[in-house]
Amino acid sequence: MIVKNREEVLSHGNSRGRELVVDIIEAGLAAVDPYANTRKLIRIEDGQLRIGGSPEMDISGLGDEEIELSQIQNIYVLGAGKTVQKQAKALEDILGDRLTAGAITVKKGEQIYLKRIEVTEGAHPVPDENSVAGARKIVKIAQRAKEKDLVFTLFSSGASSLFVIPMEGHTLEEVQTVYRLAIKHGDMRAIWRMMKHFSAVGGGRIMTLIPPARMVNLLMAIRNFEPWRGRIPEAGSWIASWPPGPRCLADSLRELKAMAWWEDLPASMRSALESQAPKFEVPELENFRQFKSSYWQPVNNRQMFEAAKRKAEELGYQGVVLGTWWEVQSNDAAKIMVGIAEECVRYATPFEPPVALLSGGEMTVPVGNATGVGGRNQEFALRAAVRFSTLKGSGIVVGSVDSDGTDGPGTQLADGGAGGFRCLAGGIVDETTLPTARALGIDLDAELRNHNSSLPLLKLKSGIYTGNTGIVGGDLRVLLIPRRS
Repeated sequence: MIVKNREEVLSHGNSRGRELVVDIIEAGLAAVDPYANTRKLIRIEDGQLRIGGSPEMDISGLGDEEIELSQIQNIYVLGAGKTVQKQAKALEDILGDRLTAGAITVKKGEQIYLKRIEVTEGAHPVPDENSVAGARKIVKIAQRAKEKDLVFTLFSSGASSLFVIPMEGHTLEEVQTVYRLAIKHGDMRAIWRMMKHFSAVGGGRIMTLIPPARMVNLLMAIRNFEPWRGRIPEAGSWIASWPPGPRCLADSLRELKAMAWWEDLPASMRSALESQAPKFEVPELENFRQFKSSYWQPVNNRQMFEAAKRKAEELGYQGVVLGTWWEVQSNDAAKIMVGIAEECVRYATPFEPPVALLSGGEMTVPVGNATGVGGRNQEFALRAAVRFSTLKGSGIVVGSVDSDGTDGPGTQLADGGAGGFRCLAGGIVDETTLPTARALGIDLDAELRNHNSSLPLLKLKSGIYTGNTGIVGGDLRVLLIPRRS
């Protein structure tokens, strides 16, 4: 059971509709379990380590791999992210005592269950000293690798804050400012664009420490990567193990100066970029063409959508995937989905009920100076509840979760008042949510203006709690519209 407080969220309101939404969400999440999908991709047969058998997971386009284990001296595992421990567990179980050593960094508070791989707990969404300490352990593992060794790299959502070493001459406090600005402005580009220049291990730099060892890179990113077909891509990524793309320091400076948050960056960072010093440039892309390296993506969010769609249809609803939306604000996403639902309820277009509307990607919430505790999926759910309150008798139920189980920062950025708080994965609402909130004296409009969604959802017994799922698929939103009476 993925939703740990299932009984609570089904105990009131439209219980049957809530149950169906939770079933659809759980089916979607189960389909992108990193442990199961990694075990599907990697196995040992007849003394060979075999990677492949699933062409849809082959990003580098080099085809299936067969590695003669008798020719390998050491096998190492390194990585960071909110979901890598499940992958690391799969590798521990596959490799057994063939695994020499490893180091990963996970989000603070996650239960640790690895036996052979060292685990450090770092902070997310703003890195802390442990994020840096964990990264240094990973660097030491990378530097141990020799020509006859094999290194698995595991990087997933969350690695941008869990795997950080500030560039020489800069401090963790300066780096933390970048992350706080990204949250304040709801613009994750601040992290992606800045940290490829200011992280000593980002922008592909960690990869330059591993050769001449052979590398197998398992990507656990929300976005689906297009196959390279044997050619190194020139589009960079926030993923630490990804080729950085062509050198871009001059272009970055021009782009960054146009950002709303440029003047709020530490002066030392702005000066460093303006100096165009070579150490802030990304590694030379040509180096990556020489590496013995392959890339695989065991999980992608299309798997999650298709599984959710199949479950909806199994339950008697038409399943419709509306799309994968990036950097759309939660409020706007609620407007879009509720607007489509209104057309469905009133005019049976563009989809005739019963229908389950699905969407994903990764929403954003520019919090500004707000002090509330919450997350993008929780805010989406509450904003949807306010919007579809005019459709009385429609039976609509909305559920929205961050697939990794940690929607928003939890209390890391909150100013006290939330002792013992558990970070939610998202929320589930129906027609009774708004009147119940009013009866309890909860002003949802005021709470949402302060971007305070977790505490209202907890009071309404409508916050979805999963704990860390070890899954990376981005957001999963389900809007369920029953048959018209």
